[in-house]
Amino acid sequence: MIGEFDLLWGYQHLPIPLQDLALWFDGKRKVNRRFNLRFERFIENLLASDHWSASEIEAYQAEKLQTLISRAYDTVPYYREIMKGLKLEPSDIRSREDLPKLPILTKEDVRKHTRRLISSDAKRWNLVRHHTSGSTGSRLVFFLGRDAIPFQNAVWRRHWMRFGIDPDAWHVNFMATPVVPPAQQKPPYWRWQRPLRQAVVNIQHLTSEKIHDIIGFLDDHEFGVYTGRASVVHVFAMTGEEAGLRLARPPRAIFVGSEGLFSHQRRDIERFTGSVVSTQYGFNECCGNASHCPELVLHEDFEFGIIEVIETSATGEEGRVQGEVVCTGFSSPEFPFIRYKVGDVAVLENPKRKCACGRESRVLTNILGRSTDYIITPEGRRIFQFDTFLGEVPAIKEFQVVQERPDEIVLRVVRRPEYGAREEMKIRKAVQRWVSPSLTARFEYLSEIERNENEKFTPVKSLLSTSKD
Repeated sequence: MIGEFDLLWGYQHLPIPLQDLALWFDGKRKVNRRFNLRFERFIENLLASDHWSASEIEAYQAEKLQTLISRAYDTVPYYREIMKGLKLEPSDIRSREDLPKLPILTKEDVRKHTRRLISSDAKRWNLVRHHTSGSTGSRLVFFLGRDAIPFQNAVWRRHWMRFGIDPDAWHVNFMATPVVPPAQQKPPYWRWQRPLRQAVVNIQHLTSEKIHDIIGFLDDHEFGVYTGRASVVHVFAMTGEEAGLRLARPPRAIFVGSEGLFSHQRRDIERFTGSVVSTQYGFNECCGNASHCPELVLHEDFEFGIIEVIETSATGEEGRVQGEVVCTGFSSPEFPFIRYKVGDVAVLENPKRKCACGRESRVLTNILGRSTDYIITPEGRRIFQFDTFLGEVPAIKEFQVVQERPDEIVLRVVRRPEYGAREEMKIRKAVQRWVSPSLTARFEYLSEIERNENEKFTPVKSLLSTSKD
């Protein structure tokens, strides 16, 4: 199978009009998958349930959980074996309080038992092969039922609507993927993906030399919304501010995701754009989600699944729990994630404390485990996402990129048995092509990569003082 990195390598040699055409076809495919008639029905239902009472939420989740567990027991070999081994019947799992009777599902479990996690009554045409972004060091391949994708996008668009934004609004997506080839040295430093009603700007061009053209492009169009990774939008704001520029047409709102939003990032983005910055917290596995309300409080999207926080340390506040995030998703019973350990640490608010917005869904007060650093190239680019090429090397179990010197990065790699000199050479060439031709790549091969104090994997770590705010 051709990987994303190989597709990008062919794409970057196309003339710009053909790049836009390729993005049009890609966007059309995504629209058909994400924003179909099922999406319209899902978002209508989600708007109706947004202000349900705590008792209605509890009843809804209990019903969904019972249906999920029964189907998993009857049709999913992995769960049937687990439950029989524990002498559990589906009737033993009736609410979120019963979930601890089941074991945690880890990423390694999913890797080992991928086929046995597929429901026997799932139709082949109704399964979509999917994968994680690779931000934890290596990609995880799994399957989703087709309804999970429009449902997830309906949850995300409801988030927009909480802030008065039309779900069909034209927007700019600030990305890490090099949609505009890094070697391009003249405008346009953006691409159109019109079926998705978006323009795309990637981080490789958010430099002092190019930011004037990019902001000129933004001011020439009515973009009501900016979206993207928090780190990329933050680089945009910092670069624009450092250049002494202002937005003539700022967006009404900015929605970020895929990683934690830090207070200094929010401060800098809001100062430069004058726009409210909101975030949501979710997973490619479609097993849970939480979104900001207008009070900028992160609420569990209870219709999507159940988020548990397994206490690992005290918070000092009664009723508040800090620990590992475990999710049970309702949207894809064809490949169910039940009590799935996502790899993050979070704080769950005391359920007795009510949000001023009036919503009674559970609240996450902090996501402690998602942090993203970046390296700075000799050309002044800030780069933090390396999974575009490293995540496509199957012989890599985990990786971490560390920068201690301006002209060098250290690639810490946990190898699988099939890793060899060919893989190392491929990575060296990829660094030269996609990151910077001026950077030297030095390799360190380890048996494991150290986690931070929250046991969270940090894929990119900068030890340069210039990269810190």
